[in-house]
Amino acid sequence: MQISDADDYHRIRGLMPYDPQSRSLDESRALVATMVTRPAVDAEGWGQFAVVERATGVLIGDLGVNFDTPRARQAELGFAIDPAWRRQGLAVEAAGAMVDALFRSGRTRVTALTDIRNVAAQRLLARLGFRIEGRFVNSWQDGDQWHDELSYARLASEAGWR
Repeated sequence: MQISDADDYHRIRGLMPYDPQSRSLDESRALVATMVTRPAVDAEGWGQFAVVERATGVLIGDLGVNFDTPRARQAELGFAIDPAWRRQGLAVEAAGAMVDALFRSGRTRVTALTDIRNVAAQRLLARLGFRIEGRFVNSWQDGDQWHDELSYARLASEAGWR
């Protein structure tokens, strides 16, 4: 992701139904600015990667990757796609390419968390070969209500990868 993507990143993240953006636009700009100056693409912590439409180069979403310590060789995946671009397989393509890249780089495990209500994200993860590893009860607050989250994981060694 580049600094010029920050406004679109903020707008798209604000459209997410189960994890809407809670930062101000200035905070999103600062976050992206910090991420683009990371010492390495896979430095420990969260990195945001732009998902762009090939023909136009328009930002249509992002992939967030939390790179664990290199010793652990794990990563956590998050994703957001502009609602106008959904239901075209673009999130599966982008997330699948990222997971492939993570495994090729030596990561042995990729995880993801999703709100129990986010059936679309759960379908995407299942399509990419992730399995449910756990359920966190009342772990996610949305307004005045608490909701469960599902924990997913995929190992590089597991058969049936895409």
